[in-house]
Amino acid sequence: MNVTTIVRLCLALLCCLPPDCIFANDDLLIIRDGDLPILITAPHGGRLELQDVPARTGAGRKTGPSGFFAGRDTGTEELAVRVVELLDQQLPGSPSCVISRVHRKYVDFNRPPEIAVEHSKAREVYDSFHHAARSSVNRIRMTHSRGLLVDIHGQGSSAATAYRGTSNGVTVEQLRRSFGEAAHTGEHSLMGLLAGKGWKVHPHPGIGREQAGVTGGFIVRTYGSSRADGIDAIQLELGIDYRRAEAREKSAEVLAGAIIEWGRRYLALTPETDSSGTQADN
Repeated sequence: MNVTTIVRLCLALLCCLPPDCIFANDDLLIIRDGDLPILITAPHGGRLELQDVPARTGAGRKTGPSGFFAGRDTGTEELAVRVVELLDQQLPGSPSCVISRVHRKYVDFNRPPEIAVEHSKAREVYDSFHHAARSSVNRIRMTHSRGLLVDIHGQGSSAATAYRGTSNGVTVEQLRRSFGEAAHTGEHSLMGLLAGKGWKVHPHPGIGREQAGVTGGFIVRTYGSSRADGIDAIQLELGIDYRRAEAREKSAEVLAGAIIEWGRRYLALTPETDSSGTQADN
């Protein structure tokens, strides 16, 4: 990893992230392994060029929802950064994060490597992203036994809708086993909490299956709790109304608030306290 203290501090200020975040692979990734049982990932929002690497062509690779695609999810990098900052402010600890700053045309972190990369330098960045994600998941499991991964994406089919992707409950198997189906689909599920805060979500709490094509990709399936070495993992596919620059602050506040409420109920998280030990307002 190409990391220096000066770069870390300066970019942390620019991105509104604490200086313990690591900027890896020539600052193409934002990585932090925190101490809370929460991991935020955002693989497709980056805009940076990957020097001396041609854009992927997808030649000979499958297409479709789980295949080759090079378009970026506008606003998701910035949204994920802000969610991490808000969680820092409102919880007594730090979430982990792995956020891409490199454009998806060079590397797709939400695909297996045979689809994700076409150049050795891109593979190095890809491996760094997944090494960091695996390290955080392992730390969460060892320290807390349970955790939550929220993988933030964008979709263009419905501007005002947030879609859930869990392979219809597969990637949150531990949640369902420990707390029942309502924890996944009910009013106190993550989507139920978002709906309660005014978001239009799909599936609506208690109704229906996930939308075909956005049922959860490589990240949540790799690190989800259906695997013995995973944690509960939810992919969020957000319409542009949640990702526009003018809407991003409100979206981050709502999403961070829902994650905190979910964490208090299912991960026994406690709110931040001030220096006198008094519970802070949220």
